[in-house]
Amino acid sequence: MEDHNLKTESGSGGISRRDALKYIGLGGGGLLLAGTGGFYGYRKSLQLSRTDAAKVRNAKIVVAGGSIGGLTVAARLMRAVPDANITIIEPKDEHHYQPGYTLVAAGVYKPEEVIFDQKSLFMPGMKWVKDYVEAFEPDQNRVITRKGDIIDYDYLVVGLGVETNMNSVENLAEALETPYVANVYKLESGIKFKNLAQNFGGGKAVFTYPTGYVKCGGAPQKITWLTEDLWRGAGMRDQVEVHFHTPQNSLFPIVPKVDNAVRPLIEARGIQNHYHQVLKAIDISTRTAIFEERMPDESVREIRQHYDLLHPMPTFRTPKPLREGPLTREGIGGQLDVDRITLQHNVYPNVFGVGDNAATGAPKTAATIRKQAPVVAGNIVDAILGYEPSNAYDGVSGCPLLTRYGRCMMFEFGYNGELVNEWIFQPTKETRLWWDFKVHGLKRLYRHVMMNGYV
Repeated sequence: MEDHNLKTESGSGGISRRDALKYIGLGGGGLLLAGTGGFYGYRKSLQLSRTDAAKVRNAKIVVAGGSIGGLTVAARLMRAVPDANITIIEPKDEHHYQPGYTLVAAGVYKPEEVIFDQKSLFMPGMKWVKDYVEAFEPDQNRVITRKGDIIDYDYLVVGLGVETNMNSVENLAEALETPYVANVYKLESGIKFKNLAQNFGGGKAVFTYPTGYVKCGGAPQKITWLTEDLWRGAGMRDQVEVHFHTPQNSLFPIVPKVDNAVRPLIEARGIQNHYHQVLKAIDISTRTAIFEERMPDESVREIRQHYDLLHPMPTFRTPKPLREGPLTREGIGGQLDVDRITLQHNVYPNVFGVGDNAATGAPKTAATIRKQAPVVAGNIVDAILGYEPSNAYDGVSGCPLLTRYGRCMMFEFGYNGELVNEWIFQPTKETRLWWDFKVHGLKRLYRHVMMNGYV
């Protein structure tokens, strides 16, 4: 049998084992642009010597959470070592393509287009524990499931995501049951919102943005702008007041250059933006959204806004086993306490985090996971082989900002809000190209590239 061990001699034309570990963490995002050169780099990134592959194979790797983050890390590892010992803990039979929820609410996708059979997402050889995580016990290197099963691990990846906190806005749950209120963060509610928007007879439409970390931070703006464009196209724009309330000081403050470009476009459409305002309660009987306005000078006042259609946003939080367990710490909102560069836990070196539940400060999006997953996979291999983490997450994420039907701004940005790859994305322009990529391309990237480990 041919020996596929990596060459380690200087000038041999191969790459060292240490360099191979770095390649594992680089990922294949560049494949979209780099053509065959990128594919060659991707193939090299999966090479391990037989000895190193055997060490990875003997390690028991457990992934808490079978959504996009956990599955992409697991798939990436199995591309490197096809018979790696990987167990996924995930309770659900259905996997939802959550970046598509806004497009369902906008009437672009059908609901069934964002639903995958969970079982179909597992690569051959992955073990599936169909249960919820109940508790983490990192001092014993084990996870306890809701059914009481004990899952031991040598290395743990935490990818539980975040959830909406329905208690963060008074009467929110009750309001969502009325025929005037829906939002895009649950599939059923997104379907309801589509019907409400398409059959809206006019009046005040109120959209809100929450405090704290936000799952897909552009979604509340996108559904506001798409809905306004829907009414404009239906010839009833003059019958609707569109209000957007946000605790932030601008529409997209995380990326100032994009914010400066998008604000005049939105203001020219007559959307009334209200800054420094947090939704605190909903009066269902009078259809009133109640906000607390907190100004930079620390003055506070109550703002009451009548609505005929309301898209309310609660805050987000991590699932209870994480936010109340030993893997978080004070001051990070219940998130996983990881180094934001290596994504390794700051206390338990055999624990790694990916995606929305990790306290990195990066946006909580699938675009972030595409960058993080190969770093986590590479650093797990580093740890198994006894090295310090050699793979670094640079904080880059991305956002397809849907500004109207058929138009989108696409951009990538780093930890400090600086734009990257501007020459590719031309991020301050609304284009049809990026709309088509968002609608037709990104779901394929999610399902067939990320979940198959080709990142």
